[in-house]
Amino acid sequence: MKILIKKYSIYFSIISVLMILLSSCNKEYINPSSVPTEVISANTESLMNLAAGLQRRYTVGRLSPSYNLPVAGGYSVFALRTTNTGNVAETALEAGRGAINNGNSIVSSLWTQCLLGKNEAEFILKNLSVATDAGDKVGLKAYASIFYALNVGALCQFYEKVPLTTAINASFDSREDALKKVVQILESVDLDLASTSPSPRFLTRVPPGIDAKNAVKALLARFCNMLSMVTGTYNATDGNKAITFATAVDITKKSEFRFSPIAINAFGDLSFSGNVYSVVNQTLGLKNGLAPTPGSDPRVLFYIRPVGANFLMNFHGLNNIAPIPLYLPGEMNLIIAENNARINTPASLTLSVNALNAILTKTTDIYGVNALQPSYSGTVATTNLLTEIYKQRRLELFLTGMELEDCRRFNRLGPTIPPAAVDPTSERNRNFYPYPLTERTNNTNTPADPVI
Repeated sequence: MKILIKKYSIYFSIISVLMILLSSCNKEYINPSSVPTEVISANTESLMNLAAGLQRRYTVGRLSPSYNLPVAGGYSVFALRTTNTGNVAETALEAGRGAINNGNSIVSSLWTQCLLGKNEAEFILKNLSVATDAGDKVGLKAYASIFYALNVGALCQFYEKVPLTTAINASFDSREDALKKVVQILESVDLDLASTSPSPRFLTRVPPGIDAKNAVKALLARFCNMLSMVTGTYNATDGNKAITFATAVDITKKSEFRFSPIAINAFGDLSFSGNVYSVVNQTLGLKNGLAPTPGSDPRVLFYIRPVGANFLMNFHGLNNIAPIPLYLPGEMNLIIAENNARINTPASLTLSVNALNAILTKTTDIYGVNALQPSYSGTVATTNLLTEIYKQRRLELFLTGMELEDCRRFNRLGPTIPPAAVDPTSERNRNFYPYPLTERTNNTNTPADPVI
């Protein structure tokens, strides 16, 4: 198949989003790591249009990361099953291993949309000097930084390497370097937001729902947490930063992506119908002694509902206008618990138990994600705590797209090699995704695909 390169004009009204979605149906393919964003007039108005477009690209439609992240994450850890095998991309994700190839549309959409979102966020960050009003400037910087982090962070969860540069035959960077870049960008705007808030004018130009100050700190906590274990050996410097940022988040404030009948939540739209996929059952895919006892944890039926033979989604997958949280408050306490467990001193283990209990006994979550469980009574040791924290992440943060990264970071049982061998005790069906055909065809620097 010949790969065609198309330049996109960057004015992200709803009409332009629909045009992009339509163009994706015409078998026109792009290589986002080699095609720079088309230069637009570098002025405050156009950058605000682009900032609004960042959220639309990330959230609207079946090509968006907001659809592909929870679907890919859920299938990767056996939490989803395909209800209609005519959906070949989802069927392959369910099978995992060698069934996921570089022609898979979810693999390609996740890669392409995240790289395009990254490129557009960079364009804003490189042209901030045109904004003369401090509130306009910090608003632009905050939104560009948030979506840069979300897009690059998503790629780091599913692919072994990420091209951070935009060029013909772009080189690929390690996940560690990519996460360091994300943290650097977020830390810069975090300092700015400490003294300056986004202007009212800017906030009227972007979709409502995001509390920039708390969102930046929450993402810093998330990606410092990932960075602390990205090499497989715990880095306490990044871990302590994750604790600091997680502690600083005001968990009484929401940051969420909101939808309308025009700009719909595709994940909720397809979850509601049950015609593509369903949650596997009330174990939520948890194995090896981690599945909750039926009826014991209200979070299970908070997230899913039985409908006939299927288990369909509630909450962020309830329907096509259900909001999707940018982060959940519980994630912050779980980050605090995880890193204190990994620091592994008597004092830190006590702090880990305290943060874990804040999850287990929670009754006032702003979204209603309440566990109503007894306090932790297991052995107070790193290994035992990490096992419980992993379980709680799966229950608390169900289908938020972080499942595959969590499964690797907590060193849960991975898939057997060779890929053809099936091990029913494995807790994920791949380690990383293959690179999309669109990238491999256009970029001679594309690395070899992971074995599994």
